[in-house]
Amino acid sequence: MTPEWTHTWLLVESMPPALRFYHDTLGLEIISNLGVFVELKANPNCQLSLFQREAMQTAEPAIPLALAGGQRSSVIAFEVEALDSYCDGLREKGVELTSAETNHPEWGLRTAFLYDPDGNLLCFYSGIPADSDE
Repeated sequence: MTPEWTHTWLLVESMPPALRFYHDTLGLEIISNLGVFVELKANPNCQLSLFQREAMQTAEPAIPLALAGGQRSSVIAFEVEALDSYCDGLREKGVELTSAETNHPEWGLRTAFLYDPDGNLLCFYSGIPADSDE
């Protein structure tokens, strides 16, 4: 039997700023909110769950949850229909992009990167527009 990927659990230091960012700023729908664990609809087949790091550590004390040397080793990527318009909307909400909209012909993508309130790197991407020089 092959396991089915249903969630990504993202450990956060504080739920209120994380929830404001993912729900209010990015617009992800809340499926359930248990206070320290919130499930968001990432797409019809997968959920992004925010789990307050301290609460998970209390529930699973044998699992070390501290960041190894402060390094993060993953990027959460979101496909959007029109990257430039989407990024303009984020800027209007006060979000600062780490890397502005950039064409990556080697990937076949146009991307923009930013950090969430906990320092997790997020990528927003779409295809390279047909009217682009690249």
